Amino acid sequence: MRIFLSLLKKEAIEGARTKKMISTFILFLFIGLISPLTAKLTPMILQSIATGNIDINVAPPSEIDSWTQFFKNISQIGMFGLAIILSTQMANEFQKGTLINLLSKGLPRYQVVLSKIFYNFILWFIAYFCSFILTYFYTRYFFGISFLIRNILMAALLPFVFGLFLISLETLAGVISGNVIGTLILTTAGIVIQLILSIRDEIVKYMPIALIGKPVNLIKGIGYDDYYVPIITGSILLVLCIVISIAVINKKQIS
Repeated sequence: MRIFLSLLKKEAIEGARTKKMISTFILFLFIGLISPLTAKLTPMILQSIATGNIDINVAPPSEIDSWTQFFKNISQIGMFGLAIILSTQMANEFQKGTLINLLSKGLPRYQVVLSKIFYNFILWFIAYFCSFILTYFYTRYFFGISFLIRNILMAALLPFVFGLFLISLETLAGVISGNVIGTLILTTAGIVIQLILSIRDEIVKYMPIALIGKPVNLIKGIGYDDYYVPIITGSILLVLCIVISIAVINKKQIS
């Protein structure tokens, strides 16, 4: 446990030194702020650009518009940014040779993988939580909160679980490829395959990608039963990615 905590501390120091930690927080705080503001200001902007005989009728913005913007931004800007920011973590260990120094001291390889994943999980949780809280309070300020808190929290859980899956997938990609480009290519391939398969409704309901489809429906109390399976599937694949990552790094020749 002492070694594991030391590795976590190393990851935190490295994240602060390379500005990855602050970049992650800035990105998700921006999403948390811009989502309710976009919902609030979009009708005003559309009406202001109407010219001549063009009449733009826009419904007044509402609470659900704010949450729709939030989940849209998280699933697009947020996930893309998270993948880019974390793509160098595993690759740098191989390319800079820092793993050699650690492993030469008898450090178990699996602890390297677990410490990176656990650190990224913590970083993701804090960044996402801050983003969610910011959106919640600004949404409450602009529009009020009329939906059940339970529904809002359940909807927020879906992208969070997908983010955990994305982190584990990217870690596996980094262990396999050993470089940044390979990490991004393999991670993108994993997501693209899901997007292609998700064209068929009977398949997408089993896949993690469904978690970032329309979580806003849960806020309305619609489709609770539709998300139990992708949550389970995402959790299983998450564990599988971690297990395979450990198996690969144990057999990988590091020099």
